[in-house]
This record gives sequence, C-alpha cells and structure tokens, in this order.
Amino acid sequence: MENNLQIQNSISNLSFLWMAEFTDETIFQLQNGVEHRYQEVKDRINKLKYFTLQHKEKDLNFSVDLTLGIITFNKNYQAEEIKEEKHNIRLIYFKRNTITMTESGQEQKHTITYHLGLQWNDNLGNNRQVVLKIDSEGNWILGE
Repeated sequence: MENNLQIQNSISNLSFLWMAEFTDETIFQLQNGVEHRYQEVKDRINKLKYFTLQHKEKDLNFSVDLTLGIITFNKNYQAEEIKEEKHNIRLIYFKRNTITMTESGQEQKHTITYHLGLQWNDNLGNNRQVVLKIDSEGNWILGE
C-alpha cells in the first residue's frame, strides 16, 4: 500500500508519462503498478531507439526517433524540419518545475514544462540541437 501511495504522489502532478523503446524491449514509466525511473533509460541510452511522451488524459504524444534523428507529434507530424545528415544523435529530456510562492511561503502555483528533443553533430562536427518546450496541456514551442 505504501509503495502505491509513493507512486501516486510522484506522478500525480505529471501531465505526460514517458515510454522508452530499446533494441530489446520497451518500458513504460508506469508499468504493472511499478514506476520506472528515468535513470533506467539513461543507463541503457546506447540501446534506445525511441523515446515518447504520452499525455495522461489526451490523445497527444511526442516522440524522438533516435535512429533517424526526428521528432514527431502524434506519430505523423514532424515537429522539426532540419534536413541534414545527423551523427551521434542523443536524447534531450528533462522537466522544469516552476513554483510560485506567497509572501508567507505557501505554494501558490506549481507548473511543469517538459523539454524533449535531440542533439547531434552535423557533417562539419558542429554540435546542434532542437528542443520542444511542452506545457501540461500539450501546447509546444520549438527551439534550437
């Protein structure tokens, strides 16, 4: 019971959960009542093929294809249009928590933005990156 309570508390304020597809298996952030930590993805990053954020309530997903070096929105719309050969493709993923406090130190507002993208080297060896900034409703902005 205590373990389920910890899982509910740790993901209850999240709008998106992740899914990681490796060369040998797929794991979900929440799978069979067990919360997988992102560290599991980082530990096997060399075998990662796809990383997807799926909205918990809406039919929205954002996916990074680490084989082709593209980001898609709802599996059919390519979110980034950088058409160049990409080498050494790496995943970018993190969440940013913004907490607004009252003068008395009470939490007034808590928002989470998700940052999902990829980083690579171009043919000249320059490091490039593109990142989507996604709010809890699924609105996104593309940046480099």
